[in-house]
Parts: sequence; C-alpha cells; structure tokens
Amino acid sequence: MRHYRFLFIIIVAVCNITTMADEASINLQYGGNHGDHNNLPLPADMPDVYYDGDNQQIIVDGLGVVTHYDVVIASATNWTVYISTQVSGSYGTIDISSLPEGEYVITIDSPLDNTYEGYFDTY
Repeated sequence: MRHYRFLFIIIVAVCNITTMADEASINLQYGGNHGDHNNLPLPADMPDVYYDGDNQQIIVDGLGVVTHYDVVIASATNWTVYISTQVSGSYGTIDISSLPEGEYVITIDSPLDNTYEGYFDTY
C-alpha cells in the first residue's frame, strides 16, 4: 500500500510540473536615486512584470497606483526598439509574438518619473 501512495504522489507532482504555465518573472531594477544602499525602498508604483512564453506576451501587473505605464522593448544586443506602447497602471499585456528570437531589455516609465528596467529572452 505504501508503494501505491508514493507512486500517486510522484504522478501528481509530475502532472503539476507539466501543466504549469511557462510564465517567468522579469526582475526589474529601479534606476532612481537611492542614497544609502543598505536600505533600498522601492517606489509604490513599481509593477510586477512577467514573460509568458506560452501566450507570447509580457504581463505588466501594477497596483493601480498610477494610471498607466509607458513601455519600450528593445534588443539587448543592438538596441533596436521593437515595441513602444502604453499599458494600464492596474494590469496590461503586450503581444510579443512578432519579436525575433533574442535577448531583450524592457524599460517601464511611470507618470511619477520612475524608470524600471529588466531583461528577458525569447529562446
């Protein structure tokens, strides 16, 4: 009976791993004036940003602190701008299905004059 329980747990774990969405967090860096590096408070308007490879989109998940974000996606190798758009300050998605495979930098500007930058790749 113990072997069946162990087998069941393994099967459930494998099923959960294979059905999870291919969604990865994009680590944003804040480019503001920090002062003391021991205490780095992040601005309230900093969104969470995710790369969804299954749906070929970038997800910008803000908290509604600002009305919108200006987003630029450029090649990390030659700095060609591929996408320049504006998304809601609460939640927005950006279709990146037209991007060629490569490494990209995403720059997000908020109306509060804060800039965030992160990197992702489409391999």
